[in-house]
Amino acid sequence: MPIHALTRIAAVFITALIASQTTGILWSSLFWSIAFVHYGLALYYSRHRILAVAQNASSLVPALVVLSGGGVLYAGQFSLLVYFGVHHVFNEVYLLDRKFPVTEGEQRRGLRIAAVLLNAGIYAALLRNYSELAWIEPAFLFGGLFFFYGLFFYRLNQLRPVLGVKGMIDSSIFEAFGLLLVLSSFFVRFDLNHIVLYHFIFWSLYPIEKFKKLGDGALWRYAAISVVMVAGFVLFSPAGVAGATVSENLYYQQFIFWSYAHITLSFVLSDAHPAWITRWFRSGRRQWAVQ
Repeated sequence: MPIHALTRIAAVFITALIASQTTGILWSSLFWSIAFVHYGLALYYSRHRILAVAQNASSLVPALVVLSGGGVLYAGQFSLLVYFGVHHVFNEVYLLDRKFPVTEGEQRRGLRIAAVLLNAGIYAALLRNYSELAWIEPAFLFGGLFFFYGLFFYRLNQLRPVLGVKGMIDSSIFEAFGLLLVLSSFFVRFDLNHIVLYHFIFWSLYPIEKFKKLGDGALWRYAAISVVMVAGFVLFSPAGVAGATVSENLYYQQFIFWSYAHITLSFVLSDAHPAWITRWFRSGRRQWAVQ
């Protein structure tokens, strides 16, 4: 099975394990700690791209516009459920840097549009009990989801000669899991933090293959930094030794701030977005960065 598919499956099971085995303040503290590590590592491994954007006026100006927009959303407390939903859907759809022949451009665009619609539909179906989404009539929501699944697999089948079996699995594994999750949502209530945690876990696993190829101890350094940082944040969290002096509200407010900051920065720094977004912030050859 392709590595990206395995990574997604592993992330789902790790998320389920953490969510089922931790409760209360331990769950919150561990969730926030993993979030802070995700945000911190994303900044660290994107430092060269940040510098490149800052040094180029053609990318710095639109970057400042995006950052200002993110600041307005944070100040106005725009729904994090909606803002993260955009971030999550783009990450899932535009993650793989597949190369297609020029003749396949139309099919590729069709697949990605279908994937965006489908992943947005899955996200809305899982979190349909939240006020931001509760206004959507169930018949419309699930009817649309059924249509998006049909459209997605129709578009995917058009690219079967190009993608091959492995490529098709990579391109549809989250959507296949999404169907199972939607069905299970009739028996288990999904929380926004469950999907957010999946995002954190996935992106902690995704760079492993890259670091293995780099060699020279890069993978062990990444693993050590990640473990030490998570342990440190948990140790000084409300559930740790500093529980008496560190309030849950402090960690929560920091989580909210850095969530808006991270999502906003991702539009500038991450390749996992449509070309009409990334082209404003890129010059020359694409660089890899932790999302």
